[in-house]
Amino acid sequence: MLEPVLHPLPSRIINGIGAGLRAGGLHPLSFAPGKFKKRATRMIGLRDFGEADFEEGLSVLCESVERDAGLLLTGRLAYRDLITNSLVTRLLRIEARQRRPAVFKLPLVPPLIVLGLPRSGTTLLHRLLSLSEDARSPALWEMQQPIPPPGADERREMSLREVKRFKKVAPDIDAKHHVDVDEPEEEIFLFDSSFWSFSFWVMAPVYGYLDWYLRRDPLPGYRVYREHLQLLQETSPGKRLTLKAPAHTGHIEALIETVPEAMIVQTHRDPVKITSSINSLMYTLQSYLTESLDVKRAAAANTGMFVQFVERNMASRRTIPEGRILDIRYRDLTADPVGTVKRIYDHFGLKFDESFESRMRKWMAERPQHKFGKHEYAAEDFGMTDAQISEQFKDYVERFL
Repeated sequence: MLEPVLHPLPSRIINGIGAGLRAGGLHPLSFAPGKFKKRATRMIGLRDFGEADFEEGLSVLCESVERDAGLLLTGRLAYRDLITNSLVTRLLRIEARQRRPAVFKLPLVPPLIVLGLPRSGTTLLHRLLSLSEDARSPALWEMQQPIPPPGADERREMSLREVKRFKKVAPDIDAKHHVDVDEPEEEIFLFDSSFWSFSFWVMAPVYGYLDWYLRRDPLPGYRVYREHLQLLQETSPGKRLTLKAPAHTGHIEALIETVPEAMIVQTHRDPVKITSSINSLMYTLQSYLTESLDVKRAAAANTGMFVQFVERNMASRRTIPEGRILDIRYRDLTADPVGTVKRIYDHFGLKFDESFESRMRKWMAERPQHKFGKHEYAAEDFGMTDAQISEQFKDYVERFL
């Protein structure tokens, strides 16, 4: 059964006001690209947004929010902040490129990047790899706002307040995906300032934007992504960026072209279990901001997107040299996590030592399975059957499982 998202009284009052305004023909917080750009420039005091290749994505996103998302007033406020912060990050990145051009000419210490369909062990593997003394794994608060603003740096405090609010509304979120502002988190946020980013879909059912995202050339977004990796490396010279993002799964050619130094690990798990699990998580995330989520439509969009990801992945991998990407099965990872990490280190010629192994074993002992609750889900909750899901992914299963 799907647990409803329960908004606290202050949120319900705000959303009631929003509903009343809409009933009267008023639409508070209209989503217009020009308004967001002006708001970002006022907030940060910068005006140069750099190349205009982000404009189309911003425009499509704003149109899709208005047409598709059905946001509550609290949702409109939160999504307004998401777009504004993405523009602020863009302004700060362009300024950094102008003031410190040498940073963007340096090669990367070969980053270790985990990809694979969501719920296939990417989070577990990423957090284990992040325990290495050589690893640089940005936490959630830093991923959300990767460049510090001028003046007092309140990024962590802002992220902490938002996470606390979210957990009050969705108390089951940790059972689905444990969220902590200080834990390493995935890097989809590093694409936000390009306005070609999976994260905009994660937060709201912007169907028109998702369609555009899946058709759009990923290279401009990946060039922005590389610049963020260079800026993150600048703050920890000599450290190896250790990262993960399931969204890379459908775009590995662009990833390798823009980050040729990358050491890539791809995880694999039965898509029947993956699909219902991710639909359950996305239900919680999208319901947080929307008035009435069409569960079956959203789940069908999720499933179709991940089918596209694996089809593109398999097509790309036919031309990628053997050994360039290391494949890890979920059942092997969960049966022997430390042995799996050692296998990764052996494959890429990295130094594996006893202190790293000790930290991993301690971390796992402190986080037994279901520590944060048991995540329960079923295909039928989303208008599907296991057999239907299995049929859509049968080529992937034959190739990797």
